[in-house]
Amino acid sequence: MNRNELIRSQLEQLEWFKLMLKGKKFRREEEAFTSVVGWLRNFPKSLKPIEREHVRLLVCESFNLSQEELDGYIVGEGQARAQSNEADRAEATRLEHELESILPQSGLLKQYVEYTSRSEAPLAYHVFCFLCAVGSVLNRRIWFDMGYYRLYPTLGIIILGPSGIKKTSAANITVDILQKLGLVKVYSEKLTPEALIDAMKGDNAVGLVYAPEMSVFLNKQQYNEGLVQLITRFMDCPDVWESGTIGRGKSVIRNIAISSIMCSTPDWFVSSTPSDSFGGGFVARNLLVVQTASARCEPIPDPGDPKLRDFIGDSLANLHALEGQIVFDPHAWRAYDDWYRGTHQDEVKNPTHELLATYHNRKPDHLKRIAICLHMAEHQSFELCEDCFRMAISLLDWTEQFLPTLLQHMFRSQAGEAHDLVLRAIRSEQPMTHSNLMRLMSHRMNAAELKTVLQSLKEGHVIIERIDNVGHFYEIVEDE
Repeated sequence: MNRNELIRSQLEQLEWFKLMLKGKKFRREEEAFTSVVGWLRNFPKSLKPIEREHVRLLVCESFNLSQEELDGYIVGEGQARAQSNEADRAEATRLEHELESILPQSGLLKQYVEYTSRSEAPLAYHVFCFLCAVGSVLNRRIWFDMGYYRLYPTLGIIILGPSGIKKTSAANITVDILQKLGLVKVYSEKLTPEALIDAMKGDNAVGLVYAPEMSVFLNKQQYNEGLVQLITRFMDCPDVWESGTIGRGKSVIRNIAISSIMCSTPDWFVSSTPSDSFGGGFVARNLLVVQTASARCEPIPDPGDPKLRDFIGDSLANLHALEGQIVFDPHAWRAYDDWYRGTHQDEVKNPTHELLATYHNRKPDHLKRIAICLHMAEHQSFELCEDCFRMAISLLDWTEQFLPTLLQHMFRSQAGEAHDLVLRAIRSEQPMTHSNLMRLMSHRMNAAELKTVLQSLKEGHVIIERIDNVGHFYEIVEDE
């Protein structure tokens, strides 16, 4: 192949990559990612550097990557990833030790932590799946009198983390134990509102909604079809729920107590969860358990003594036999009253992210549910102690440290995404010419839209524009 043929072949390959990526979304596990990264790693010298940046921007958008993440795959991939993995594991180890210091040193939760200690999934996943299991077996049999309503210890848990972090593996351990007990119905996989209603008909509609892959269980279409609204209503544990359609007649469900465990990657959760579902109640009714890496590495996990699993199952069955009202003991009541009037009011008025205000409004109920599950697993008594209450606060505070970053991505505006895209392009080649910037952005926005974004960035003193005899350029304003 002569030089002209080689250049023509490389240009055709370039155009093919552009056409394949433009306006589409892919997963990093797909073959397309390997192909395009390999091409960027061995970028043809005959092509202009600006062409490489064009493809880089398309790759970052199509595969939801930052420029730094893409560099890790391209330049010194093995070493970069090894260093990144080592740093992630070190941070995950620190966080796991921090969480361990909060947990009880005896009792059923301690034994469950021991049973799952050889699982590669992060400790946080196991802890909150177990607490959800406790709440599901207690269901409506244990309650807290809130004056105008009863609060039941059922929990909604959404486990979030990257692919391969063993989210489903952690949830499966809990769900398998519950299924073998046969005390809690498990509603799993694809569901329609009609199917869920039919499955729950009866005088005691308690159970666990389990979505090992939230992307399969729910999607934007199903949000609109009413499944999420139905689950949201059921998570409030109504005494009676009625619905009627012309074709199906009236459906009546009594004594509802629904727990849930759902697993998702942050990417899917951010892109597929309608932002109004947070304020509307579904997300706020769940605890988001976010982890980005695991401290554990187990080539072949060994669960250890099967008798310990049997003991955990028997203990959950014993909890299911308990029934009655739970109350604060005097010390716990004073601690709760002080927290509610002080820390809680401050959190509601001054959240670390504006959308966390919705979560903080619901935090007192989350807190009591977690405290009840901890206390019943540890003490099996109907007076909630101060130690379990304070442990519940510490657990919720620990999970909240991961939420602001998630929410910033989840509720980032379309304009914000456009700003980020333009800034990444300008940063890739400073000074960036106006013509090259228009070319790089042509896959995402037209000239009028680009002009609006550039004007906003200039007014915010994020970029500077320079027009002189040499040309028309943009540069990032560096922080002093």
